[in-house]
Amino acid sequence: MNHTPTPVRLLAIPIAGRETASSRLRLHDIIPELPARFEPTILTPREDADLEAHDPSGFDVIYIQKDARAEVLEFAKRAAAAGVPVIYDIDDDFGTWPSMDEATMCQLATSVTVDSPGRAEALRGLTRTEPVVLPCMIDLAGDPARQSPHRRRGDVTTVASFGNLVSLRNTLDYMSAAAAHHDTYLIGPADAGQELPGHRVVPFNVATFVADLLAADVFILAHGDNEAPLKDNNRLIMAMSLGIPCLVSPSPAYLDVLAELGLEWLTCGPEEVGARLAVLADPSLRAKIGRLCSTYAWAHYRPQRCADILAGVLDTDSEGVS
Repeated sequence: MNHTPTPVRLLAIPIAGRETASSRLRLHDIIPELPARFEPTILTPREDADLEAHDPSGFDVIYIQKDARAEVLEFAKRAAAAGVPVIYDIDDDFGTWPSMDEATMCQLATSVTVDSPGRAEALRGLTRTEPVVLPCMIDLAGDPARQSPHRRRGDVTTVASFGNLVSLRNTLDYMSAAAAHHDTYLIGPADAGQELPGHRVVPFNVATFVADLLAADVFILAHGDNEAPLKDNNRLIMAMSLGIPCLVSPSPAYLDVLAELGLEWLTCGPEEVGARLAVLADPSLRAKIGRLCSTYAWAHYRPQRCADILAGVLDTDSEGVS
């Protein structure tokens, strides 16, 4: 006799839409990967009218991505009062986003998911239960541009970086070092060009992002010194999934992954960029690195794996109040 799973009514509150230039998790992409028993409703980001139009008691579980504004906190309190579990996901330092009270949301939430073991450790004691590490998923995994293999012929001619404005600022010393002998470009928010004079900025467009990335021979990615211990590896995993080598700052999230592949030499400071790019001038080496990185990324960060971890958290919390 077949058993039909009990439907789980899920309300997801994203911090931003699918078009954001930097995202560890695009809720509009991960939610469809959840098992069919989940019946999702995804709210419009930061649209209070949409929030007010929904009664939290009409759902079995609520998943909030980063948003800890007063209006969302009040909604979460109403959910808690109605016995509906609230799961809060955070992958930024407190105060990164204006008008947020992340500490209160962490204390209120039934469970908290985070991007890295470092952040889980930092939040321990501020949450009701042990924070769960929900790693990034390969971004835009089904994009058609991925069907066009990256060609690694000849010398390194083009070096790029990508991310939000903060991420791009962290790479400027690196990119300036690369610009001495290579074409360079940055992919980021449409207004980033005003903030980063002297650098070519390709405005982020979710429809062309993967194709824009594939124009690079090598990426440079960097975390700021203060944020590095807690940050995740989502941009590195995106680049690895495309088979494109990266030079990265020596932050734990980057170093741990590359060390597993024997590629820790790809971590460096700005003063070492020229020497590293000279080594990567060998196209056969870049191709070997690309194959290693792509295989690793798809084995460990494929969307379904991330969705399975999220489903486990959602199930545990919703079953706990059923």
